[in-house]
Amino acid sequence: MERAEIIGVGTELLYGETLDTNTAEIARSLKPYALEVERTLRVADRLEPLAREVKEAWARARLVVLSGGLGPTPDDLTREAVALALGEELFLDREMLEEIQDLFRARGRRMPESNQKQAFRIPSARFLKNPRGTAPGWWVRKEGKDLVLLPGPPVEWRPMWTELLPALGLPVRDYGERVLKTWGIGESDLVERIQDLFPEASREGVEVGTYAKASGVEVVLRGPKGAVEGMAERVKKRLLREVWGEGEETMAALVQRRLLLEGATLATMESLTGGLLAAEITRVPGASRVFLGGMVSYTPGAKARFGVPEALLDRTVSEEAARAMAEAVRRSLGATYGLSTTGVAGPDPLEGQPVGTVYVALAGPGGTEVRGYRFPPSSREVIRLRSVYAALALLLT
Repeated sequence: MERAEIIGVGTELLYGETLDTNTAEIARSLKPYALEVERTLRVADRLEPLAREVKEAWARARLVVLSGGLGPTPDDLTREAVALALGEELFLDREMLEEIQDLFRARGRRMPESNQKQAFRIPSARFLKNPRGTAPGWWVRKEGKDLVLLPGPPVEWRPMWTELLPALGLPVRDYGERVLKTWGIGESDLVERIQDLFPEASREGVEVGTYAKASGVEVVLRGPKGAVEGMAERVKKRLLREVWGEGEETMAALVQRRLLLEGATLATMESLTGGLLAAEITRVPGASRVFLGGMVSYTPGAKARFGVPEALLDRTVSEEAARAMAEAVRRSLGATYGLSTTGVAGPDPLEGQPVGTVYVALAGPGGTEVRGYRFPPSSREVIRLRSVYAALALLLT
């Protein structure tokens, strides 16, 4: 199988000042094609190292995609590096220069001299129009291969890449993928439950991977579409209720869908998550149809004012406190369901409870359910995020 290589350009990517999500997203878009993405990398804004990596990638791969380094500043060197790697000379494309100047005129501005460099290309490159910025991309086709230059900002490169990808004429393959999302089962326990399916999956060309995330363990199956579909159904039967969703679905979106089907409403009272649960719920468009509001009762005094009995204020990290919080917010806001979170995010223990101790509760027409967790000690943010998913899971599993 032929190869594809993807290069993220920018010194800021190496040091984490900007997270490189571009290379992974571009790689995912290539899954349906008969290309093996064996390597993605990040390279600093330095001419010689970047030119070297481009030259090596071009020698190995059928498709090379670069993102970033197409701006007007002196450290934007992707064009120069590609020209050096391919042994071609840059020249000023007057037509593109006029288009960039027109873009600035439309904004009521004069084009800075530095933007002129964005109108340069090599003879084998054609420009990819950028409707959302000043940096056009490049498409180079030579020697039966393709090399693509995309700007760094996703809002700019996504439309360009979506339009270009079908035009590349890449060979397609019989490809399918299923992502099963679970909650309430650890990765090792999950693998133990399905491991006898692995030999059969391998014989059918299906790759099975498990990945632990804050929202639970994901089981990803990739391979021939028919075989993937059959194996995914077998895995789902093994995991039963632990599977709460698939693909790009989020817990919050599924919660909203369930509440809409019931004609129900939801309210939240949060302690350790500090509003993160409400933020996750309202991140889904249309949340106002089901979500009435939330309370952040971060201190014992706040819990008391929001309706938690004073007798529980010296043990707010408890099953009883979580139950009282869920019932209080349901009553206060007149919601069908009340959802609560309390626990210890760290870095220090609280009320004699270790870091990672979490209680979530759901109060509804049929009573109140409480679940307790002991998440492994981690960063505050990871514990808080896992607590959000633990609360949402009460409505789904």
